[in-house]
Formats: sequence, C-alpha cells, structure tokens
Amino acid sequence: MKLTTMSRHVAAAVILLGLAILPGCANEPPPAPQAAIGFTGKPIKLDVASIAVDERYNPPGRAPNVEQLHAVTPTTVAQRWADTRLVAVGTRGIATLTIFNASVVESKLPVKGGLTGFFGDQTDTKITATLRAELVVSRPGDQAGAFATYKAIVNASGEKTILQSANLNDRDRAYFELMQLIAQKFDAALSAEVSRTMAPVIR
Repeated sequence: MKLTTMSRHVAAAVILLGLAILPGCANEPPPAPQAAIGFTGKPIKLDVASIAVDERYNPPGRAPNVEQLHAVTPTTVAQRWADTRLVAVGTRGIATLTIFNASVVESKLPVKGGLTGFFGDQTDTKITATLRAELVVSRPGDQAGAFATYKAIVNASGEKTILQSANLNDRDRAYFELMQLIAQKFDAALSAEVSRTMAPVIR
C-alpha cells in the first residue's frame, strides 16, 4: 500500500512526537520516599505495669486537613513513640499517652502576578502540623485508695512550604519531611518533660 504525501507527513509527526516523549519519561522525578518514622533514643523505663495510648483527636477527614491522605500522621508518630520509647518495668499502675491534637492543615499562599510571578517559581502552599499530647503516669500509693500521678505535656508543631512547580512526588516528600520534623520535636520535648516531671517513676 502506498502512502500519500499527507500520510507520510502524519507518520513522520507521530514518530517525532514519540521521540520527544521518551526523554521526558526517562527523566521522570524519583518517587517520594516511603514514610517510616522511628526513634533511636534510649528506652524510658517506667515503674508501671502497662502502657496505653488514648486517641482523643478526631480528624475531620476533609480539607483543609490533609493527614487523612497519608499513611503516616502525627497520630501514628505519637503511637510509634509510645511503642518504642516507653517500657513498663513495674507491677502496678499505668502510663497513658493521650493525643489531643494530631492535625496537618494545608493553606494556600499569595503569589505575585505580572512578569515577576510569570518567570519566578514561587511558594504557593504551606502545610502545618501540630501534635499535642499528654503522658500521665498513675500509680497506687502506699495507703488504700491513694494514687500518685505524674504528668508531662508537649505541643510540637512545624511547617513546610511547597513551590508552584512541585509535582505530586515533591509534595509527598515535603509532607514526609514535615512528619520527620514533628517526630524529632515531639521526641525531644516529651523526653525532656518526662525527665523533669517523672523522676520518681523512672527506673
């Protein structure tokens, strides 16, 4: 079958388009890292029989909140901290980590218009994370009906800004980095508070 002149032009255009697409596929951005938050600090040994996590935060599940879109959230950061940093070594009492706020909120930032905005890559999004929790140790006292209570409260927060040009992987990476930041702040602040307020029940 003979190709007409127009058919030849169409075929050539298709081939050129395919060649133009191939480099773009080869240069696709690497996938965002899989969020995996861990804590490497020395375990905090408490003179209690058990450790519990009480999730009081009720995520709205809609914008402007975005934590529901990700596998790791401030809530899972707090749970992971309790699982890896706290160890029960006693026979009486309980340590309870209560999570009051574990939100990640996305907000749009104003951008410049005109030539400055057209030629510049501006930040247009900010994500803000908040993790507020309280650790309470409650142990029965020496006398019947008496209890000794120790409390440590922490409020860790942080934010990341995202460029207009960011693709989905870039945005996922920014979220992951924010969770790392929150984990570091939460760990440092709560560990310090526990040392300051719970010396009698640390073993």
